[in-house]
Amino acid sequence: MNYLYYPGCSLKGAAIDYDESFQAVASSLGIEIKEMKDWECCGATVAKSVDEGLSETLPLSTLKNAEKEEKDLLMLCPSCYVNHLQVSLKAKENETFFEQYSFNQVPEVKQLLEVLAFDVGAEEIKKKIIKPLKGIKVLPYYGCLTVRPFRLGGKESYENPKVMEKIIEATGAQPVFFPYKVDCCGGTLLLSKEKTALKLCASILKQAKKLSPDCIVVACPLCHFMLDAKQRTIERELKEKIDLPVLYITQLLGIALGIDYKKLGIQRLVTSPKRFLQKIGV
Repeated sequence: MNYLYYPGCSLKGAAIDYDESFQAVASSLGIEIKEMKDWECCGATVAKSVDEGLSETLPLSTLKNAEKEEKDLLMLCPSCYVNHLQVSLKAKENETFFEQYSFNQVPEVKQLLEVLAFDVGAEEIKKKIIKPLKGIKVLPYYGCLTVRPFRLGGKESYENPKVMEKIIEATGAQPVFFPYKVDCCGGTLLLSKEKTALKLCASILKQAKKLSPDCIVVACPLCHFMLDAKQRTIERELKEKIDLPVLYITQLLGIALGIDYKKLGIQRLVTSPKRFLQKIGV
């Protein structure tokens, strides 16, 4: 399993702990990565609202560079994944577009959960676990972009994906069924409609708290920011304590793989994971 790794803007900034934890667990799971040189911003959700052409041009540059490397593109951020996959599919399905940009072979675009679930596999992950997380209740939260508008891996359900639960089970932890796991956290509205964004996020956190998990696990930098960094703000709005640590799926995996938590960026979490770490003996 050899991939060209596209980190994107978030993973080199606000979500650096996602990048740190991914790089720490990749070798343990047999995931070989080559970080892309001179990568460019994909345009996230902003480019489409400004210039439809620009929203295609930015991912195109990355796809053309990946084509030279003859590797599949691996992305952690769902926004990056959706933007690149959309252009990749257009190049595969539209002959005029394919020829216009002189593609020989369009690179495959894969999101981390897809790689973990379908390329590595839960059974292989389970074999590598050093510190099983028995007795730990983990609430999986996918967010809206990881499984929509495209089926993750071309096969996952839009409304009830299961891959994150399988990965959680591989660590020895117990996944908690969460009906709101693909609801939007409101992250994209935070700057334009802050109250609406916080209301959406508060709804998810309130429902999560009712299930009493030891932690929430995510695979999206924006979801992590909303559920973790904005949790104190939401507590003040609700006048209610939430106190749920929010980890990236790579951080949970890293702990179960026996990797030093400092290499996983756990110390960067805003909502304290102290009780969670004490429960697993870290």
